[in-house]
Amino acid sequence: MKILEMTTSEFAAAVKRDPIAFLPVGATEGHGVHLPLGTDLYQPEALCARLADEFDGLLAPSIPYGHHSSTRNFPGTIGVESETLKALVMDVLLSLHRNGLTKAVVISGHAGSIHMAALKDAAEEVVRVTGMRLMVLSDYDIAYKYKIKEDPEYPDGHGGLIETSRVLAVRPDLVKAKRRKGKFQDPRFRIVSDPERFYPQGMVGDPTKATAKLGKEIDAFIFDRMCELIKKNFEG
Repeated sequence: MKILEMTTSEFAAAVKRDPIAFLPVGATEGHGVHLPLGTDLYQPEALCARLADEFDGLLAPSIPYGHHSSTRNFPGTIGVESETLKALVMDVLLSLHRNGLTKAVVISGHAGSIHMAALKDAAEEVVRVTGMRLMVLSDYDIAYKYKIKEDPEYPDGHGGLIETSRVLAVRPDLVKAKRRKGKFQDPRFRIVSDPERFYPQGMVGDPTKATAKLGKEIDAFIFDRMCELIKKNFEG
């Protein structure tokens, strides 16, 4: 059930069932010439909607902005500071708790290290204050465990084979047919003002081999493992 589509009385009645709230968090950033700027949001939205159906939970309104480091200067990247992201997620979770919800799963389609740290910091503070039962992860914590044949020259990453296949599975209308391979150039711990130089193609991997079929297989893999995790963490 989508919270945005419910009336206040419908929401109040649903909360009495003690459902799990699912909060998709994404980002608005460049993913090469073939993927939309909303790539990191479309994936967790689809996953959270499916999980909400599976567990008779509530689908919270999505957060479309994230923190960016290596991609912050790509055209179209619109981000927020980590402190802003942490405060926003804390406010949303505290508001859910104030409304009577006791369990929530935050799934981010953007997996930047500072971005994820902000989400986890927010959740830790909310747990300390409220005692809510929370999970925070990126769907890519699971996606990259899916076994694909690695290309030693073009190892998979941002905007690559897995990510392109997953977007093909949920929003094929937004994936361009023209694609190119991309490499990440290791900065070797350097901190620079123009990190995009290390992503000369704007992405990493070989999306030319991506298919919707592979994307659906990966999504099924993620869904099954998420179901296992949720059952372990929230049931009993």
